[in-house]
Amino acid sequence: MSTPLEDLIDVVEHLDRLQEPWARKVATRLNRFVSGETTDVAAALDLKIPRGKRGWRTVSRVEARNAAIREAVEKFFPALKPKQQADELAVALRRYEASAWRTDWQKKTCPYKASDLHAALWLILTRVDHALSAERIRKILVAS
Repeated sequence: MSTPLEDLIDVVEHLDRLQEPWARKVATRLNRFVSGETTDVAAALDLKIPRGKRGWRTVSRVEARNAAIREAVEKFFPALKPKQQADELAVALRRYEASAWRTDWQKKTCPYKASDLHAALWLILTRVDHALSAERIRKILVAS
């Protein structure tokens, strides 16, 4: 039976044999830990969060939410200007959050058809669990 460290060394050796650049990068990062350069796995993998910065998981969820917002306005409010799109989506999000979201948040899959605005609202709120102001939505739309 091998130890966790021996298993990690095997992973590094396997990754070193792969030609893909991502595999080499991961192997290099894991080697920092295996070699004793650092005892912090998160630091070795460059996952350490600098003070005052958002964590990578949070950044990923926010990016997914922002993409869902952009898709929703393109699909459901295409003829409107960005400010109007933001206003309409903000109102819809607040209404949904105050009503159906109270039970929908527990569902693992979207309870609505993809063509339904509620499906877009569900997707947005599953990424970051709170409705946004129209101003924040507008900033997301113009930043794309």
